[in-house]
Amino acid sequence: MELLAPAGSFPAFEAALEAGADAVYVGVPGFNARALSRDFTFAEIDSMIRQAHGQGVKLYIAMNSLVKESELPAALNALSCLEQLRPDALIVQDLGLLYIARTWFPSLSLHASTLLSIHNSTAARELTSLGVERVVLARELTIDEMAEIHQKTDAEIEVFIHGAMCFSYSGLCMFSSLHGGKSSLRGQCVQPCRRHYSWQAPGKTRRGEGRQQDTKYLFSMNDLCGVDFLPALRDAGVSCLKIEGRMKSARYVANTVAAYRMALDSMDEPIDEQNRILSEAHTLLDEAMARKRSSGFLLAARPTGAITPQQSGNSGQLLGRVQGLQQERTRDGKNRLTLQIRLEAQVGEGDRLRLHNEKTGERISFTLRFLQVGGRRRKVGRPGQNVQLSVGADLKGRSGRNFRGSLFKVDVGSRIIAERTGRKRTKKLSGRKIFADKRKVEEILHHLSWKRGDGKPKHSARKKGAFEGRQAGRRGSRKELPWWVAVPGPADLRQRLPVRAARILLPLTRDNMRSLGQLAVKIKKYRGRIIWRLPAVIQEADLDWYEKQIRKLVTSGYSRFELGHCSQYGLFTFLQDGKREQRLELYGHYSLNLLNSAALHAAGHLGFQGALFSLETESENLSAAISHFKRQRGRGRPQQRMKVGLYVYGRPPLFTARLDSEQYDYRRRIVSPKDEQYTLEHKDGLTMARSTLPFSLLRWQQDLSTMGLDYLLLDLTGGPIRQEAAAASALLAGGGKRIPVLSGNFQGILV
Repeated sequence: MELLAPAGSFPAFEAALEAGADAVYVGVPGFNARALSRDFTFAEIDSMIRQAHGQGVKLYIAMNSLVKESELPAALNALSCLEQLRPDALIVQDLGLLYIARTWFPSLSLHASTLLSIHNSTAARELTSLGVERVVLARELTIDEMAEIHQKTDAEIEVFIHGAMCFSYSGLCMFSSLHGGKSSLRGQCVQPCRRHYSWQAPGKTRRGEGRQQDTKYLFSMNDLCGVDFLPALRDAGVSCLKIEGRMKSARYVANTVAAYRMALDSMDEPIDEQNRILSEAHTLLDEAMARKRSSGFLLAARPTGAITPQQSGNSGQLLGRVQGLQQERTRDGKNRLTLQIRLEAQVGEGDRLRLHNEKTGERISFTLRFLQVGGRRRKVGRPGQNVQLSVGADLKGRSGRNFRGSLFKVDVGSRIIAERTGRKRTKKLSGRKIFADKRKVEEILHHLSWKRGDGKPKHSARKKGAFEGRQAGRRGSRKELPWWVAVPGPADLRQRLPVRAARILLPLTRDNMRSLGQLAVKIKKYRGRIIWRLPAVIQEADLDWYEKQIRKLVTSGYSRFELGHCSQYGLFTFLQDGKREQRLELYGHYSLNLLNSAALHAAGHLGFQGALFSLETESENLSAAISHFKRQRGRGRPQQRMKVGLYVYGRPPLFTARLDSEQYDYRRRIVSPKDEQYTLEHKDGLTMARSTLPFSLLRWQQDLSTMGLDYLLLDLTGGPIRQEAAAASALLAGGGKRIPVLSGNFQGILV
């Protein structure tokens, strides 16, 4: 199995080579899913490729961020440069980039990022058929499920073996974006899963009412560690073991790679020798990062050690409780915190630390640059010593007088030295300058009907007072877009809806299939309008059930389906000789993450008759993408006649996860440190967190009608249907000013 190491800096890159990595992955400038303080340049990547290849090591490039419409020219320039650099593979998430790379840059080898939520054999097989050479599986899979995927497909399989774990399936987390404007799909996650939450007392629903004091880290996953299970992973058919950590220090990379190199090389040794080497490997991992580790989902779909409620999974090693804190301003006007702590573990300059405010849940991360012991500066502080630390940070106006918190070490090693070394190595590693093929880039943009400066909306959210939204409601609007309405089940089809529904969406679940059998005659008149919605995640064990139900529905005359994953068209292969395209209409959910016109083209080429645009979009991005897409659609190409819709009301899951912990009480609400309330539910094998505030763009209904959309979706499945229908009706009637809602990034700028 290939050992794949991360590198976010030059020292980390060299550490990976020296420690025995078979391959290293780095980020492409501006389009990788990590918010690094400094991206590598193409010239530096060129030198790294040559240095790696000189030692027989592969170099992969992560271009795994979603791309906004305005960023497409820069993304094409990057692909043109990468074509010249010839890396060993390009890791992608965005379906638009996948479509462009396969069509115009065929020499680039492609790997499907874990952000594509590849969780079953259908996803692995269909993505491979699109030209992807390797799939990076979701972290939520067990080893047995990996083995089944390997047995059923020809896909080359890569899995994460060590490092940080997200609570939500990668690619399906909307929390950071909808609540903070920073997208986890674009490398800007603010990590809401790392915060502590409280359970609200039963019967208490008002804001700030009934909160309990036993706050817990309900969603903060412990780090993954699979070093003990390498033989089982090899037997399962895994081709590559990936270490997470492009934001980690060089020492972390060196120790972690060395530990796994030792374990891999000893797999065929006698058992006593294997155990001895594994013990050494664990010692190296302990030294690399003092964070709690677990086997994640490798051994079980419901692991018991995945979270530690009393401590955040990324806390690291406790250095001590803060005994004193002073906040002051320096001469240059910056804020400085001075902490007094009695150490419980060793700490040194260059270590990465995190300060936890136990009252608010706020976390401040910093690299230790100044340490005093007994009033004198020291490089290292040891257990039992009273030390004083200084950090440039701000408690945001709050006094440190009553501060209660703890300090943790989250990364070890001489990060300061690494930073300095990185600056020195810049000149040494800088190679030839790489320039994009401008002519080729312009030809691709022309093919995509993309014009620079074109497609901007008439109303800009950035201008003061602009795009504030007109009164919603059906009367008086310029254009009545068709309404699609999602309801919980067949029994709700006779429920009075807020709008006249051109299409009605029903979740394809076991309960609904049972109800369908009981109500088949009564709901027969709705058949022509019904679209069956598939979930974004279908576990491997459930694939057969879904295929059988799809067959049953098609046989019964249902011809429309909405897919939650881009690969689910593979569930319809039983319809041969092109009958699938003639008889069925397949639509895409917003979970396909279509954020640009190239992604819309990709969905059209896959055979989708329609798709919802990304839930994360800004108004300007939406308008520009549809403008470019529809210009080419107007040329009459069948695959470009795809309709584009927008999710405008509902309670979308903020987290979509597999973990079903004994810590979860699904009857009660959870409350954030900012007094935000959420519900938690477990249904059909998925744990989902939803805001108690609905997501709504209904305020801008009339503006949306001018953007070229083909339909709007009201989703009434996030709560009791009468309650959801009443809230949507009030918002449509213009009463939304009295109802607090989430509008995501629509008014602002998606980061």
